[in-house]
Amino acid sequence: MAMWQCHYCRTLLSLEVQSKNRLCPTCGSDLHCCRNCSLFDENLSSKCKEPDSPWIKDRGTQNSCSFFEFNSAALPPKIIQVTEFTSESEKAKEAFRALFRNS
Repeated sequence: MAMWQCHYCRTLLSLEVQSKNRLCPTCGSDLHCCRNCSLFDENLSSKCKEPDSPWIKDRGTQNSCSFFEFNSAALPPKIIQVTEFTSESEKAKEAFRALFRNS
């Protein structure tokens, strides 16, 4: 099964999680954002390898770019698994904190 990682917390994400969730189940970061895209490149002035992509001001928030492809490249090994032992209140608190996090 193919797996990807959240750009912020590096939690492993299955295709099922990506298709059902708008936010990372661990940290609450947006999943459909430039920082999770295979075309994102921090070294480019436009931050995107696709020349026809729309300008996105905040690369870490939800957007509707039609060129989005989830990045499947290997990321640093900081991996946090969501377990059944994580309480709903802890998930909610982390999602709330993620709202005020800077990219």
